[in-house]
Amino acid sequence: MKLFETMRLENGKIRRFQYHTARLKQSCARLGFSFSEREWEQYVEKIKSQNSEGTFRLKIEIDKEGQLSHIIKPLMAKNEFTAEFKESDAACAKEYVINKTTERQHLDHNHRTDLVLLYSETGKILEFDIGNIMIEENGQYYTPSYEEDFLLGCMRQSLIDGQKLLIKDYNKDELIEKLQANKVRIYLLNSLREVAEVSIYI
Repeated sequence: MKLFETMRLENGKIRRFQYHTARLKQSCARLGFSFSEREWEQYVEKIKSQNSEGTFRLKIEIDKEGQLSHIIKPLMAKNEFTAEFKESDAACAKEYVINKTTERQHLDHNHRTDLVLLYSETGKILEFDIGNIMIEENGQYYTPSYEEDFLLGCMRQSLIDGQKLLIKDYNKDELIEKLQANKVRIYLLNSLREVAEVSIYI
């Protein structure tokens, strides 16, 4: 098992890099991985200097001994996604839910839609398989409360810190009713795509 961060590298810069660093550092501490912030920053700086033009998907992995590796690819434009509901796996170990590990079987789906929108056994809306959810209602933007039941995203946290995103829980049935009445709009939040609109298949 490894930990990883997927970042948007655009013209030699990574937005929200401090959020990615903080999340990785915290997960390494939780799981007993070796982590040198200095080596991490030097590693990323080298990649940035070699890719100073263009927009890329940069995925950096770290193993338990602190060894870093990466994959970098051009980021293709995609601003709209489709999703369907999926109940989260209540038996999945929390360490896989709250840390961004390479053990992601609990997020597998058949890809009839681009994404799945996870909800708990009690019906609480949680997250997408590749990012957090933002719900627009009455001119305000909301995201679910964190109860160690999903992965805390860097884009989500930056919007909360910027006072652009409020905390509010939604139940699946409630959300379906509001979608059918066109009272809400749904967005994917992740640091790679930033904000993208999602059509939910009900």
